[in-house]
Amino acid sequence: MVAENENQIALRMWIMAGLKIPEVCNLKGDAGYLLNNMIAKYTLFADHYSISKAAFQKLKKDRVNLNEIHIRRKFYGKTKPFMYEHSIPATIIRTEMIQSDKSVTTIKKILKQAGKVALILRTEDKMLKDAKLAWKMPPGWKLGDDPEARYKAVGIQISGKLLRVGGAVVR
Repeated sequence: MVAENENQIALRMWIMAGLKIPEVCNLKGDAGYLLNNMIAKYTLFADHYSISKAAFQKLKKDRVNLNEIHIRRKFYGKTKPFMYEHSIPATIIRTEMIQSDKSVTTIKKILKQAGKVALILRTEDKMLKDAKLAWKMPPGWKLGDDPEARYKAVGIQISGKLLRVGGAVVR
């Protein structure tokens, strides 16, 4: 991951403030959902996303110029063939943070290891769901291991191409 941008810094600060509240760490109220949402937004605010090989082929067919910066909502929505998928589910990152010493250094390290967002096809998302890997990593995986392990487990290949994104985060 490259250096944090200003949106990611703000979200990291929100996350760290929340982790200082015992009720948040004990997941009272809607704390689990709220922390997951902040973690997901942190990764979504990256300046670029990975692209699966299948999604890349669809983008190529649609003549999408990967040299341009695209607003995030362009590829988001129930009627679109694409999904934004976090390589490591936010719940796993949340658990790591809650169990950590919660220092700035540690939280930055965990967020750096949180993986990227990938643009995948809805059919690929179904592959993750069918393999029961929609919200978890493969057995034996731990933070620091390959962040794309879920994709590899179901045969989703990442293209090496990047989708440059900007604008509001959609979720």
